Amino acid sequence: MIIHNPNAGRRRRQSRLHDVLVELERLGCAVDVRSTAGAGDAERYARGARASAAAGDGPDVVVAAGGDGTINEVVNGLAGGTMPLALLPMGTANVLAAEIGLREDPRDIALTIQRGQAVTIYLGEVNGRRFTLMAGIGLDADVVASVHPRLKRATGKFAYAVATLQRWLQYRRHRFRIEIDGVPHDAAAAVVANGHYYAGRFVCAGDARLTDPWLHVCLFEKPGRWHAAYYMAGLFGGFLPRMKSFRVVPGRDIAILEHGARPVQGDGDVIARLPVRIRLSDETVPLVMPVAG
Repeated sequence: MIIHNPNAGRRRRQSRLHDVLVELERLGCAVDVRSTAGAGDAERYARGARASAAAGDGPDVVVAAGGDGTINEVVNGLAGGTMPLALLPMGTANVLAAEIGLREDPRDIALTIQRGQAVTIYLGEVNGRRFTLMAGIGLDADVVASVHPRLKRATGKFAYAVATLQRWLQYRRHRFRIEIDGVPHDAAAAVVANGHYYAGRFVCAGDARLTDPWLHVCLFEKPGRWHAAYYMAGLFGGFLPRMKSFRVVPGRDIAILEHGARPVQGDGDVIARLPVRIRLSDETVPLVMPVAG
């Protein structure tokens, strides 16, 4: 079953679904395509596929055809089960595809769906909502909350650049009280990473891996507009780990108990509001990895 988000990514990527379907047909695969019409559809389709498979008449694999937000919904529908998840990247950043080294060539994608090995990956959880890659508070969550959906569909990453500039100009100094496995920390922003890539192929938590049962809390300790700009430069320039006011703390249970309903982003969408508890989930997902070579 391919769960397809027709609004994911820019229009030039929509042809990728057709090309992958052609390759899957050539490989002899029977395919059921389900297109989403709104929020929650992808999770509902995934739950249905999981239930059908348990009854003996479901698909062998569920494919998330969209961006990281679509994958997030599918993961929440499959978490805790044995149904494998494969990827057909069509979104703006496709961070999870980058994380596992999946190339965007239709034939490579089809071969991975048909022949790839499913490997168990760990998930994070924000107030019960699972995430695959990361959860964030502070500037990055404010940016995600400000991105205009229509501009995102039309321009892709440019929409994030516009939202980042807007939120940077409106920046107000703030510090969050963050407890990591019971130990208190203060930071102007934080990203709880389950993988090492962030916002594409930029490295935020270099030691984080999907197959490792730990979350890695990236702490941006200094508040202020210009410190925020310096952190962004460090991320995009590759020198973030060398900055003295940036730290990565491993943990499994993170509490941010501040009230005020500020947004929390997970996998590139707002999935909660403060206060939150972020933890390593008890549930996992089998993720289909690219075919070697």
